[in-house]
Amino acid sequence: MGNSAFEHDGRSAGGVGPVGRAAKRQHARYTWWLHSDEGAITAEFATVLPVVALIAVILLGLTRTVVVSMNCQDAAAAAARELVVARDEANPQATARAIAGDAAVVSVNRHDSTVQVQVTCPVLPDPLGVLPTTVTGSATGVWG
Repeated sequence: MGNSAFEHDGRSAGGVGPVGRAAKRQHARYTWWLHSDEGAITAEFATVLPVVALIAVILLGLTRTVVVSMNCQDAAAAAARELVVARDEANPQATARAIAGDAAVVSVNRHDSTVQVQVTCPVLPDPLGVLPTTVTGSATGVWG
């Protein structure tokens, strides 16, 4: 060993010498391997996000359609019940519209011993146009 400050045995942490260079190369390989997928999560998220948003829009539209359909069926049943109970004094249009909303269209068919009520309700269209824009509920009442 000399007295020079620049002389060393190759084991220094400064990266000079055969051992220091090999350690840096090995560290560089592992560092690349550990960081080679940087941004992969962002790319996967950017790919999946539109699909998730599309499914959410469809589910929200489907939920709204089901709720309107149930209200429409309830309106038809209530109108038929009112016709059976109140007979000629009944106002099935007002009863159905009170339940299903003012845009509901009510049709009544009276037969010998039965009455059939059909209520058609509009549904807000979904952005994709896959869900129905109207739903129908129907009910039949029997004269007692």
